This record gives sequence, structure tokens and C-alpha cells, in this order.
Amino acid sequence: MNKTAQFADVMLPATSWGEHDGVYASSDRGFQRIRKVLEPVGDVRDDWEIICLLSSAMGYPMKYSNTEEIWNEILDLCPKFAGATYEKMERQCSVQWPCCDKGSQDVGSMHLHKGGQFATPDGKGIFQTAHCHPPAETENDDYPLTLCAVREVGRYSARTMTGNCRTLRNLEDEPGWVEMSPADCKNLGVKDGDLVKIASKRGNVISRCRNAERVKTGAVYMTCQWRIGACNELTLSCLDPVSRTLEYKYCAARVEKIED
Repeated sequence: MNKTAQFADVMLPATSWGEHDGVYASSDRGFQRIRKVLEPVGDVRDDWEIICLLSSAMGYPMKYSNTEEIWNEILDLCPKFAGATYEKMERQCSVQWPCCDKGSQDVGSMHLHKGGQFATPDGKGIFQTAHCHPPAETENDDYPLTLCAVREVGRYSARTMTGNCRTLRNLEDEPGWVEMSPADCKNLGVKDGDLVKIASKRGNVISRCRNAERVKTGAVYMTCQWRIGACNELTLSCLDPVSRTLEYKYCAARVEKIED
């Protein structure tokens, strides 16, 4: 159970990472095999089995016997992946695409555009400039501070997994913290560890103050993985005009001292 699952009507029990086979695709364009090391306990299914059952129930039959059959279908559909077979991943540990030939001589390519040749009609790369757009919300008299949402070492996303690790929980737990410059701490009359209220036009949350030299005066930083003091409740959902990414990393805010 996590914050996302609380919105669900139905939860489907799936195997964990050590309980199924599959392939990882890494940011270096490498494909790697993953192998089951534990037999799953209880009434659970692999992700691909759940998707097949759902698809079949909705009128589009999907039938596979194992993950290799699924992977081979991907290779048939994606010419640049065609040579990244299970056999080749077994032998090399990792296969980087483009790997177009299933023969043993094609071991993949470290360079996406080998020899400086791009996948364009003239073989040259296309560079485009990006225009600078101001943030959707800027500071004002009511909300004079810049709020930036950040990640913290040792945490990931909303702590769905890392929050289950006792060692990481012992390092730091709820309600998280808001980093502020020494000058802003002095102006508000707060010290390291004090509870403060952070507010924006969307609402307010409570967190702990952390006095930090690295923070610029007029800016505050909050981690986004806590249930208490969840700073994404303060941010706005304006979209970037090009990437359509949510503008979670910048908004106007106010920090208030909690007297009691």
C-alpha cells in the first residue's frame, strides 16, 4: 500500500523484482537479462501475465509462455534491437543497441551515431535552440520566497520502496525538512530543527527547518518524498510548452514560524 494505491479500486498482486525473469533497458542503451532467484509466495502473478489476462478479458487475446517470447516479438518489431537476443545477452551480459544483426558478429554499438553519422537524410545531426520561458508563478508580497523541490540521497520517489529500509529510515524520518539560508532563518526567528509552516497558493504543509549555508537567501528547498510535509502539495501543475513536463520544481511560497 502506498499513496498512489490509496486511489485504486482494485490492486493486482504482482511479483517483486527477484521473483521473475525479464530484461532491463538501461540509460546507456544496454539490455540485460534478469533472472528469477526466488519462487513467489502467495497468490501473485508476473506483470506480463497480469497484462495478458487483462487484455484477453477486454477482447484482445494475448498469449505467451515466457518472457523470451515477448522479447522476441519486440526484436521483430524494432530493427535496431533485432540482434539483442537472449543468447547474446547471456554471452555478453549486456547488449547495446543499435544491434541489428542476429548473427554473433554484431555485438552492439557503444556509440549511437558511430563515425559521426546520424540517422538523418544527410547523416548530420540537427540542433535546435530552446527559447527561455519565465516560470508560471513568480514571487510577490504574499509569497516572497522561491520554493524548489529536490531529491535527497538515499531516497527515491515517494519512498514506496526505500521507506521500507530500516537503515534509511534511521537516517531520517518524517516530517522531512525545508532548507533555508542563515539570513532567512534569522529574519523568521527560527533555528535548525524547528517546525515551520510552508505555504503557497495551493495550500500549506509543516516541515522542519534546516539552516544551510548552501541555500541562497530568498530560496527554500524541500524534499518531495515525505507523507508529512509533502511539498508537491504546494507546487503547481503548469506544463512546459515543449516537453509537457509539469513545473514541479519552482513556485512562490511563504515560510511562517510556528509559535507553539
